[in-house]
Amino acid sequence: MSALDQGGDHVFEQALAWHRALSREDADWDGYIAWLDENPAHRTAFDEIALLDRMIDDHAPSLPSIEPAEVSQPAAPHRRKMWWFGGSIAAALAVAAVVPTLIRTPADIVYDTNGKSRTVTFADNTQVTLAPRSTLVVKAGDQTRLQVAAGEAYFSVPHIKGRTLSIRAADYEVRDIGTRFSINLAPEFLTVAVAEGNVSVRPDTGGTAELGAGKQLIADRGRRLARIAPVTTNDVASWRQGRLVYANAPLAVVAADLARYTGDRVTIDPRLRERRFSGVLAIANGAGMFSDLAELMSISSRRSDAGVRFMPLGKY
Repeated sequence: MSALDQGGDHVFEQALAWHRALSREDADWDGYIAWLDENPAHRTAFDEIALLDRMIDDHAPSLPSIEPAEVSQPAAPHRRKMWWFGGSIAAALAVAAVVPTLIRTPADIVYDTNGKSRTVTFADNTQVTLAPRSTLVVKAGDQTRLQVAAGEAYFSVPHIKGRTLSIRAADYEVRDIGTRFSINLAPEFLTVAVAEGNVSVRPDTGGTAELGAGKQLIADRGRRLARIAPVTTNDVASWRQGRLVYANAPLAVVAADLARYTGDRVTIDPRLRERRFSGVLAIANGAGMFSDLAELMSISSRRSDAGVRFMPLGKY
């Protein structure tokens, strides 16, 4: 259930105010965490505000062409009451109504995982292994049109002449004709790593990156920046062997993985925004991975009722 359905527009107004406040250098993080603890709907509202804000950034060029009539009847399988209480949110909801990759239909097949991984095998022998707390969508039941909606998935795709697999992940499309690769969709980053064969990655903003075995693309979704880096093929989707292996990975990617495997909410102090991590974490350590990572990176992990937060040490 959406926060719109749980608390009305006053909750969204608060979430919008916090979203703006946290962008300042003097952000009141303790106050923000206390606000989150007051009501589960606060976290839902804040997450939806962050998503809508990202959608505005990603699709800003199309906003001037949207007419009010186009958003009066949202093209979604389950209709809900819309709350209009500010130009920025109204514009974001308009984008939500016209971006097809964000809409699920009754014909879609959805595979969700909780605390355990899951392997899905399709009729053409394509196998998709989902990491814990991940979601895969088969669009309109078409097994050549998939969407990684959350988390991480490892694909083993047989080559079939004339068949191309298309996978959406946020505002990127990954296309493949037969190979082995992984897609990791974190709130701030998208990582596509290839263990065998070749895939192409195309952002909605244009351009295409071709990745061969031993290469990975790490895209900073907010900044619309991407880099291609080497990856050891045996380390692609290393979580299947019980370990998380990183080579110069953004801390935000690592934090998102830890949240997925532990079930904890994980946040990062903005001063650590540019930090990267290279190393190995053992999934079997559970919550111990937080202290392991903190020690390896010479940072602090602070646990509270709101979750785990990574902070700088001293005057970093």
